[in-house]
Amino acid sequence: MIINSHHLQIISSLKNISRLSEPNFIDFGLKYCGTPRPGYHLDTASHKQIIKDFTQNNSLNLLQFTDLVTSLYTQGESFDEIILAGRFPGYFKNYLSQINPKMLDIWLNYTHGWAEIDTLCQMNFTDLDFLTHWPQWQKILKKFNQNKNISKRRASLVLLTKPVRLSKDHRLSNLAFENIENLKLEKDILITKAVSWILRSLIKHHSTEVKKYLKVNQDTLPKIAIREATSKLVTGKKN
Repeated sequence: MIINSHHLQIISSLKNISRLSEPNFIDFGLKYCGTPRPGYHLDTASHKQIIKDFTQNNSLNLLQFTDLVTSLYTQGESFDEIILAGRFPGYFKNYLSQINPKMLDIWLNYTHGWAEIDTLCQMNFTDLDFLTHWPQWQKILKKFNQNKNISKRRASLVLLTKPVRLSKDHRLSNLAFENIENLKLEKDILITKAVSWILRSLIKHHSTEVKKYLKVNQDTLPKIAIREATSKLVTGKKN
């Protein structure tokens, strides 16, 4: 399959900045992030600079933007390409509400470990991006929540962390509690940490509901979620 021409520009930038001709595994950080891919070992500032330089020199329409992100996910060989794919939506905010939720169903197939999942899901989408097309997002988030792919199950929680902090809308909080309930017995850290995260995010606008939920489910929720959410309620911090 021919790689997207814009994708090739990104690879060229990665090689130029890293001074590596090919990505490699010489970095403990890759293991920490949970990725099976080699990397160019660039920091966040370098990733952001690559995107800024790219956007200054390229004007993409919605289709071109979607094609680039899809190419980075489906054909990216390095950890850095996957991370850049997750960062790109944040630089095309006008397109966020226009992204077909089904695209995330494709993109998340190529994510492994918390860093690759969260870069796409943590900060890109707002409450308005979801609520503008709520039936479609509600459907896909419920689908992710029951998916055999743990990346999608984590995404069903992480995607809601920012929206529930920004909005009091009970459509968002109700789905968040529903998705927590479905995953609260899982033991994998990708899920237990995400449960803690979404509960803490809910506290801003739904602290009473969180208190009640913690009390009712104290024997079934992950211990880390109970500890961090309780601390957040009492001190404003997770620890």
